[in-house]
Amino acid sequence: MEIQRDFFDALETLPEAPEHAKLREWASEYLDLEVLRDPRTDLRSSLRYEPEKLPEEFHLMIGMLEVLLTPAPHEQIKSPHDLARILMTRQGFLLQEQLGCACLDTKNRLQKLHMVYQGSLNASMVRVGEMFREAVRLNSAAIIVYHNHPSGSPDPSPEDVLVTREIVQAGRLLDCDVLDHLVIGQGRWVSMRERGLGF
Repeated sequence: MEIQRDFFDALETLPEAPEHAKLREWASEYLDLEVLRDPRTDLRSSLRYEPEKLPEEFHLMIGMLEVLLTPAPHEQIKSPHDLARILMTRQGFLLQEQLGCACLDTKNRLQKLHMVYQGSLNASMVRVGEMFREAVRLNSAAIIVYHNHPSGSPDPSPEDVLVTREIVQAGRLLDCDVLDHLVIGQGRWVSMRERGLGF
């Protein structure tokens, strides 16, 4: 979130060259820039149109932001915030629920963001073993589970707590720590570990 604020602070200090003014004018047609400047918001809450009505160039720009926010290979994930800022961009436009995991090495460096399920999910659909398939392949030391709520509210459901508990228990058996489960909503996110849910 600090990066988002710094990004816009930097934009404000740029000289008012014609190309900068054109970029702001073009982006403001699709984004409410005042809303986006708030570090607590995400891209979806600042959109003026539904995602499917946005031009291809806009999606390319969002993809570029996602790449810029993703940690470099030597950078560590030190807190839930470090991963949440990537996921808020990555999952900000999703109209379907996605469940995935961030695979981390022994120094908590991000190896891969891996989507496990997509669609309307419930606790009975989730096979806990699938959550660790990619982590085992990469010899990951830990994972962070994440999923989005297209409804916009990141409050964990009882099913989210149940699945989290089962994933944490499986991680102990597989010697792969489950560090957190992040629920991504519209403009907000929740760390289930911080709330003591499922851990």
